[in-house]
Amino acid sequence: MRGTSSTSLGEVLRHVDSAQAVPTDSLESGAEQLFSVADAIDSSNQLVRLLSDPGRPAEVKQSVVTTLFADKVSPQALEVTHEVVRRRWSEQEDILDALELAGVSVLLGQAEREGVLGLVEDEMFQVSRMIDRNGELHAALDDARESPEQRARIMRSVLEGRVHRLTLQLVTRAVTRRSDTKPARRISELARFALDRRRRSFASVSSAIKLSEPQQARLGAILTGIYGREIHMNVQVDPEVVGGLRIQVGDDLYDATVLARLARARQQLVTS
Repeated sequence: MRGTSSTSLGEVLRHVDSAQAVPTDSLESGAEQLFSVADAIDSSNQLVRLLSDPGRPAEVKQSVVTTLFADKVSPQALEVTHEVVRRRWSEQEDILDALELAGVSVLLGQAEREGVLGLVEDEMFQVSRMIDRNGELHAALDDARESPEQRARIMRSVLEGRVHRLTLQLVTRAVTRRSDTKPARRISELARFALDRRRRSFASVSSAIKLSEPQQARLGAILTGIYGREIHMNVQVDPEVVGGLRIQVGDDLYDATVLARLARARQQLVTS
């Protein structure tokens, strides 16, 4: 995604990450619900156009989503869908990609909770390479391109018991999404998304002066609140840092002023 869509996706994923900070046992079912919502919207060109139309008020699009899905998905999945449809997207397809990546992010959040995010990421890359190298498997998936259910059965028969269950769920989603992109590439794209998530769990912190342990703990708490998960910090002293503090988390860059504003805003929300 580029431009407006890239910004909107980043906001949606931050919302998903923050929501996952609240303990729940239903992450995997929530992901499947988001995939189902994406597929349902994808099945209607009219619905895709309506929900991705930047000229339509967000309230109208959210009302449509509520009418269609409120009795079919959890409140959490419905809230994420509201987040997606109320934002602006450069292309119609981007709204479907955003819903799917929100579901993928939920599954990766579960992998992170279980301490297997790196394993899942590696297995997805391995599965992608396996499909590329196995002509028979590649052909079978290509022949079943009009039948998502058959593609799912093929991958389960090949991978069940050989990879982590979360890897299997992600691979199955990758090959069952209606797309012109080849299955191996779709899987590698989701694997790269997982790699980026893992990268976004680390913060590079440059400070004009050495931070005390309480200061580091408070900074860690602010970043955890922003991203909805624990952020591991690498803190270095750099006297030339403008503003006294510079923090990089993945592609996100903050200075001390921005962090102070975010902390104040969060405190006001909590106390209001």
